[in-house]
Amino acid sequence: MGGVFPQAADLDRFWENIVEKRSASAQVPQNRWAAPLSEMVRPVPAVDRAYSQRMCLISDELLERVRGEVSDLGIETRVFDRLDPLYPILLHAVKSALSGGVSLPQDRFRIGVALAAIALPTDASSALARAILGNGGALPSIGNRISPEECIGARVTSLPAALIGEVFGFRGGGFTLDAACASSIYAAKLACDALMSGRVDAMIAGGVSRPDCLYTQVGFSQLRALSPSGRCSPFDRNADGLVVGEGAGILVLKRLEDAERDRDRIYGVIKGIGLSNDIRGNLLAPDSEGQLRAMRAAYGAAGWNPTDLDLIECHGAGTPVGDAVELKSMRALWGESGWQEGQCSIGSIKSVVGHLLTGAGAAGMIKVLLGMGRKVLPPSLNFSEAKPDSPLNGGPFRVQTEPEPWEPRDADTPRRAGVSAFGFGGINAHLLFEEYPGADLKQGADLKPGADRNKGADRNKEKVRGKIVHSLSKKAAAESGEPVAIVGMEIAVGTLESLKAFQEAIFNGGTAFRQRPDYRWHGLGPEANALFSGSVDFGAYLEAVDIGAGEFRIPPNEIPEILPQQLLLLKVGAGAMRDAGLPLREERPRMGVIAGIDFDHEATNFHLRWCREKSLFSGLSKRTKRTKGTKTTQGTGGDVGGSFPPLTPTRTVGALGGIVASRIAREFRFGGPSFGVSEDTASGIRALEIGMRALQAGEMDAVLIGAVDLFGDIRSLAIREAALSLKGEKSGLATPPGEGAAALVIKRLSDARRDGDRIYAVIRGIGTGAGEKGHVNSVQSA
Repeated sequence: MGGVFPQAADLDRFWENIVEKRSASAQVPQNRWAAPLSEMVRPVPAVDRAYSQRMCLISDELLERVRGEVSDLGIETRVFDRLDPLYPILLHAVKSALSGGVSLPQDRFRIGVALAAIALPTDASSALARAILGNGGALPSIGNRISPEECIGARVTSLPAALIGEVFGFRGGGFTLDAACASSIYAAKLACDALMSGRVDAMIAGGVSRPDCLYTQVGFSQLRALSPSGRCSPFDRNADGLVVGEGAGILVLKRLEDAERDRDRIYGVIKGIGLSNDIRGNLLAPDSEGQLRAMRAAYGAAGWNPTDLDLIECHGAGTPVGDAVELKSMRALWGESGWQEGQCSIGSIKSVVGHLLTGAGAAGMIKVLLGMGRKVLPPSLNFSEAKPDSPLNGGPFRVQTEPEPWEPRDADTPRRAGVSAFGFGGINAHLLFEEYPGADLKQGADLKPGADRNKGADRNKEKVRGKIVHSLSKKAAAESGEPVAIVGMEIAVGTLESLKAFQEAIFNGGTAFRQRPDYRWHGLGPEANALFSGSVDFGAYLEAVDIGAGEFRIPPNEIPEILPQQLLLLKVGAGAMRDAGLPLREERPRMGVIAGIDFDHEATNFHLRWCREKSLFSGLSKRTKRTKGTKTTQGTGGDVGGSFPPLTPTRTVGALGGIVASRIAREFRFGGPSFGVSEDTASGIRALEIGMRALQAGEMDAVLIGAVDLFGDIRSLAIREAALSLKGEKSGLATPPGEGAAALVIKRLSDARRDGDRIYAVIRGIGTGAGEKGHVNSVQSA
C-alpha cells in the first residue's frame, strides 16, 4: 500500500493523524484559487460562489517534498516540471506501494493498472485554457508561449494510468475510470476480475483526486453539499455537509495463492465486492434500494452474513441526507434481530482528510487495513451524538470515536471489515476485507503511533513484502469465455447524425467532414491555426446536439446547461436501445452502461470566468450551442458576468465526467454498474472489454457500451499536436479531427439467440496491452 494524503506523505503519518484525531481541514491558501477568496466566498449560498473557505488540501511544502522524491523516476525534466501536481502525488503513492521488497512478476506484460481518476478540471488544464482562450484571441504558437510539455501536462483522464505503466514498466494494460465517489472500489473490483481470469498476475489499483479546488469548492456549494462550518461530522446531529479533500491511495493486488507462494506480507484478503447503480431517485439523491443491492452482492460473493463484520468504513460524507440513507440501508441489511446493540464499529476517513472524491474509497480501504494490521479500531472524528430519529439509536452500530484494541470475536474468527462508497449519480460499491492469519502489521503495536514508526523502519530494512490479495471464488468470478453478441447500434459523428446516415456514407462514398463552424473555438479567427502544424479548419466537426422537447426526462431549461458530451451519448445510447428492440424506460437491475470518455475541456470555461475576477484577461468572443428549436448563447463577452456562464447547480452536474454514464443509467433505469472509462483512443474498446467480461462472469445480462469524444475542441487538438511533437512526428495532425459518439448493446450470445435478437456480429476475444514505449494498444477480434 502507498498513499499521499493531506498532512501525510506516508502511511505511518496517515495512521498517526487518524489515531491522534488530527483533522486536515484548514483555510484555503490564496495561491490555490484563480480569484481572490474575498471575491469567491459569500456567507450564504450564491450563484457562482462558494460559502466556505475550508478544505483538506496537500500543502505546497508537502507537494514539493513528494515532487522531489519522485524526480528520479526517469521522466524528462522538461516534461516532469510541467506535469500537473496530481502526477507527482500519484507517482509517489505508487512508488511507496512498491517499496520494501514487493515481489512482482518478472514478465511486465503480466502487470496491469486499474486507476480511479476524476474527470474534472485540473490546475494544468485550467492553465492551458487560460493560455489559449484567455489572451483576447492573440494566440501564440506552440513552442512560443505554449510549449508541448505544458499541453501534455494538462491531460486529465487517460494519462494517470498510462504514466504509471510508462514509468514503472508495466505492460499489462492500464486505464482510468470515473465512477464518482465509488471509483476506487470499482478500480479494485476490475483489478480483481483481471487477476481471477488469469489475464495478469499483479495489479496496481486505487484512486487519485487533485482537481482545480476552486471548481470543486464552488461546485459543491452550488449543490448545497458543502459544509458551511468546514467541519466534516459523519452521522452527528450537527453534521452540515462535506469537506473536499485531495490525495492518492494505491494498493498492490495479487491472487491469494500467488502471494502465499511468494511469501509476501499480506495486509488483508478481499472476500467480496458488490457494485450497483440506483434505479430510482435522481442524480444527486441516494437510493437505499441500490445501496442494498451492492452490499448484498458483496456478502453473497463472500458467503458471509452482515453481522460477521467488526468494523464498517462508511461512505459517511457528512451530508445529513446521504448519511441518513446510508444508515437506513445498513439497518435494513442487518435486519431487526440477530445482533447486539452497538456491536459493530463504524466511521469515516472523510472526517480526517475530507472527501477525496475518486480517491475516497482508496483512503477508506487503506485506513481499514492499517487498523486491521495494528489490531486497532480506528476512530472517526467530530461525532458526539446522533439525531433523535437516527437509525444509530438502539441499533447494531456505534460510531468509533476513540482508538481501541480490535479484539477478535473468538480464536477461530479473523477480524473482518467492510468499506462502502456511494457516489453521485447513484453509483454504489461495497467491499469486504478479512484478516490474513498471522498478518500483524506491527508486532506489539499499541495505540500510540510513535513506536510504530521505528518498527516500520525495521520492517523495510528486512524487506518484508506487502500486498493486498483477494480470494474471490474462481467459479463465481472467472469468465466463461462465452461469445458476446452485438444486438443494437447507433452512431453520430460529424455531419452523420444516425446509424442510417453513417451506413449510407460508408457504402456510397459520403463523408462526415465539414468546415469548422465559425462559432466553434469561442469565435477565435483564422489566427488560431498558428497552434497547429497542419490545417484543422476541415474535419468531422459537430455543429449541434438536437434534443427534442420531452425526448428525455430533463427539464427543457436545463438542457443548454449540460455539456454536449453528456447529451450526445444519451441520445446515441437511446438510439442503440431502440435498435435492439428494448423499451427505454423499463427497470433493468441487471443492465448497466460503460462509457468510454475523455475530459471535456469546456468544463475549464468556469475557470476563465473566475480569472476575470482577477482581471487576468478581457474581451472574449461569443460562443453558441444549439438544441433543437432553440439557440442558446454561452458567453457574450464584455463584462465579468458575460464572458462565460456562471457555475450553477445544473451546470455543476452537467460538467461532471462521472455523470456521463450515470445520466444514461438513470434515464433508462439501469441497475447494473455504470461508469466512465478512459484509455485515450482505446477508451471505447476498453469499455467494450469490461462489458464483455461482466457478461461472461454472469454479473449483468446486457450492457450498453458507449464512447464519446468532442475532440474538435481547440484545447484537445493542442494536446494531441503536442503529443505528436514530442514523439518527433513533424507532420502533426495529419488526420482531420473528428468528434461524435457511438453506442452498442451487447448480450451473451446464448441469450441473444434465446430472445430472437438481430445479431450484427459476435465478439470472441478482446486483448489490451501497452507497448514498449508505453503507447496504449488495443486489438479486437470478432
